[in-house]
Amino acid sequence: MDIRSVREQINLIIYSSKTKNLRRLKLVSIFISLIAISSLFYYHGFAHDAVTSTLLQRIVEVSFAFYVIHYLAKVFYDFDPRQFMRENWFEGIMVLLLLLEGISFNLFDTLILQTVFKSFGLDSLAALSVVFLQFYLFIVVILELSDNTNLISNIKLHPSTIFIASFLVIGGVGTILLMLPEMTVADGSMGFVDAMFTSVSATCVTGLIVVDTATFFTYKGHMVVMLLMKLGGLNIVSFAYLAAFLNRAGIGMKQDDIIEDFITKDAFFNAKGMLIRVFTLSVVIEVIGGLLIYILITPDMPFESEGDKLFFGIFHSISAFNNGGFSTVTDGFYAPFIRSAYLMHLVVALLILLGAFGFTVMFDLFTPSKMRDRLKHPWKRPNMSTILAVRTHMILIGVAVALYLLAEWGGSLAKHNFVEKTIIALFQSVSVRSAGFNTADIFSLSTATIFMLIFMMFIGGNTFSTAGGIKTSTFALICINTWSIIRGKKKVEVLGRTIPNDDMLKAFTVLVTFSAGMLFCIYALCITEKHILDMPDRGLVDLIFEEVSAFSTCGLSTGITGMLSDSGKVILSISMFIGRLGTLSIIFAFSRKIISTNYSYPEEHLMVG
Repeated sequence: MDIRSVREQINLIIYSSKTKNLRRLKLVSIFISLIAISSLFYYHGFAHDAVTSTLLQRIVEVSFAFYVIHYLAKVFYDFDPRQFMRENWFEGIMVLLLLLEGISFNLFDTLILQTVFKSFGLDSLAALSVVFLQFYLFIVVILELSDNTNLISNIKLHPSTIFIASFLVIGGVGTILLMLPEMTVADGSMGFVDAMFTSVSATCVTGLIVVDTATFFTYKGHMVVMLLMKLGGLNIVSFAYLAAFLNRAGIGMKQDDIIEDFITKDAFFNAKGMLIRVFTLSVVIEVIGGLLIYILITPDMPFESEGDKLFFGIFHSISAFNNGGFSTVTDGFYAPFIRSAYLMHLVVALLILLGAFGFTVMFDLFTPSKMRDRLKHPWKRPNMSTILAVRTHMILIGVAVALYLLAEWGGSLAKHNFVEKTIIALFQSVSVRSAGFNTADIFSLSTATIFMLIFMMFIGGNTFSTAGGIKTSTFALICINTWSIIRGKKKVEVLGRTIPNDDMLKAFTVLVTFSAGMLFCIYALCITEKHILDMPDRGLVDLIFEEVSAFSTCGLSTGITGMLSDSGKVILSISMFIGRLGTLSIIFAFSRKIISTNYSYPEEHLMVG
């Protein structure tokens, strides 16, 4: 009898108990995961004695041992174990890593990851790897459970509602984590309002800060901020693919108003594969960017170890690519020892630009198969959305650079040579649309430049990217529609295509609701922040700049964020939240769907203008 026959006999024997036992293991996995994750939060968030520390470590070790047993059980119960391991190779690698760590610890009293990270001077990253493994395995269990139960299909929610809830959960957990005593250098814990503001700013990848990130937070606090930026940036770009993937389980095809604005039809039917591609590409770009920043660190920069340099590179790479705007250095890239590191500025600007382009654009432009196909068939071109987004984005950058140089040539740029002036102007023109990094003192810029920056922040980056604002596609459609009206055209045409009226109505809806929300918040700030308006060197422009920066999730500031009252911080937090989600998402989540639109009233002309 060969191996295949033996396996078939085993499958027949275990078939009756397979479903019941695997479901029990999944339920137990969720329970153990929650206990282990809570233990990790307590371990890293509070000071404790040796006995408590040992107990918490034992809980984590038991949870990892259970994950190994659970994975082996899934392999055993599967009808084709080899196929199962091929399809779930990443989970297999994680379990193998856990197994090797367990063997190494019990035989040699050492951990492999801990040894590797220590060799680079990154001792604390070993703890982070444990947290990552716990969360990853917990998510795997949840997804497996949803595939085999009615957990997802019973939740009949609009994608917008799920989208909003996901950010609320991430922001809420981030707030709790930042309030833990071990996250800050201050005695006690961070205040609720400040923790909420920082968490929302990081989750919504904005970058506005009410405390100095570099000096107020500990290494653990920096790790939390970095993870919030990563989750916030990944959430916006992966949500549509996740929603499409779960569409078969609970989201009706008629509820795809939000999903179809983010992804193409081809991607819709391959959402699971696209999710993996999004995550993989983001990690590859961030790692390469972090290494480039690390390489460009000069000996005169005040870093104590190679580990500090590497963490600086990875943190700022994640912050730049996700358009987060946070920095582990006081004053960010305007700090005296980084201010003149122009090559580093160009690397960061490129990361910001890629993040603002979005994954849809990058996949369309740089997928090898599509590039080969376009070389072989020159008449083929990228999607119209990609062409429009890239052209609009690059035109706006060029305009911003020209206006910046024009206004600041004899002012803030006077002491720099031509190349330095150009790099500074380019960096700010790229960063202002989404990232919030600055290599110039924003407060010292001319009023003309401040006005230009406000306008560019308002526009933001591309759809389905980590950038905010009304988006370049919205701005482009409004401009094209205006030009069509001026020329007397009855239809809006772009690149040989006619734009549907529904898209034009969405563009104008985004413009109106975005502007209305921003104006209302500016009005509210004028009431709550009268103390700032009364300052001799401050005024309404500072509040407008701050609100536009928050609503557009840009993160630039003239320096008044730390002066805000608690009410002002709440207003800006709401602004960042709404700006990150998008006004259309908020509208679709809370509006009632019209039963029928299959009718029309008689037309009547209105005077306009």
